[in-house]
Amino acid sequence: MAYIRRALEIESLLEESSLFLFGPRMTGKTSYIENELQKKAILSITFLDGDTLEAFQRNPVLLRSMLNDKKEGFVIVDEVQLFPPVLLDIQHIMTHSDIQFLLTGSSARKIKKSGNNLLGGRAGIMSMHPLVWKEIKDVNPELDSIFSTGMLPKIFRSKTYQVLLRNYVRAYLDNEIAAEGESRDLGVFSSFLAFAASENTELMNFSNVSRDIGMSADTIKKWYQILVDTFIGYYLRPYRKGTKRVPVNTSKFYFFDVGVARTAARMAVPTETMTEYGKLFENYIFMELKAYIDYSMSDDELYFWRTREGYEVDFIVENKAAIEVKTSKNITHKELKGLRAFMEENAVKEYIIVCRELFERTTDDGIRIIPWKQFLDNLWDNKII
Repeated sequence: MAYIRRALEIESLLEESSLFLFGPRMTGKTSYIENELQKKAILSITFLDGDTLEAFQRNPVLLRSMLNDKKEGFVIVDEVQLFPPVLLDIQHIMTHSDIQFLLTGSSARKIKKSGNNLLGGRAGIMSMHPLVWKEIKDVNPELDSIFSTGMLPKIFRSKTYQVLLRNYVRAYLDNEIAAEGESRDLGVFSSFLAFAASENTELMNFSNVSRDIGMSADTIKKWYQILVDTFIGYYLRPYRKGTKRVPVNTSKFYFFDVGVARTAARMAVPTETMTEYGKLFENYIFMELKAYIDYSMSDDELYFWRTREGYEVDFIVENKAAIEVKTSKNITHKELKGLRAFMEENAVKEYIIVCRELFERTTDDGIRIIPWKQFLDNLWDNKII
């Protein structure tokens, strides 16, 4: 299967600083390294290799001797969470040389649990996301296809995507949950994961989940944090800077990939008339916005806005844009109410509806109605935020 060149560009950053590159399993961190960075590194090791891991377990300062005659360049350490003690050696090397490190992993949780810090702030942190529109636009996929396969590189182009997605969810439970001993009953955690996926894009309610799963609210909060620490999902905080209307205080939760979210929720691919279709569409646009902000190394924060009266805008990007996501092929006055209510706050420069209309148009009061593919083209061309 041909490699898809990624939108993430970090080589120039490694000339001046070390980086943690975190992301869920199978987002393509290892392939990215092998195809775009490995030949330029002075050393590249992976703890996915059993022999390498065993050698470092016998000699935790092995890396220091391997780099004894090196003073500059960058070193790649893949899946660093599998052997956190190496971070102590890396910190020593960074202190006594100009060598930088690219450290990848699928869980910051394992590093923190081991008592090791993330190099005391000496390294930046970046995220690796599933495939984004810029990387696959030449394939020109439709929403139904994206909802079916999700955007994990090895699954996106597979004919057996549903089997691979089910295996992914099972592997997550085995490798991230069971291996860390975070739940004595994987069946209960599996039920929680399914419930969390079914509530994807919704306001969080720990009490409701607690009641349905039969676990305490504190345990549910802890389990949601595991999803965050293993990069399976993200909290989206409410926008509270407005002064005209009283906003809600509760966050939302979004999965990192629509295919994984759909499979974890035990959901078939929805038709366009179903509520789940709209939720997956919203989740997908969130994924693209989050990846764009992370890859562009922007300081922009992403929020949502909802008032106690029920007005809502799906995404607010700092003072730049308010973005509403609708599956409609014909946007009506009713679907503009949320954006028009938010306009009263006078908080952003652009007001946008992402939808399935065929052509871009602008309302009399300045709301841009943009077909979803055109919106994603504009986003990755730096024309939205």
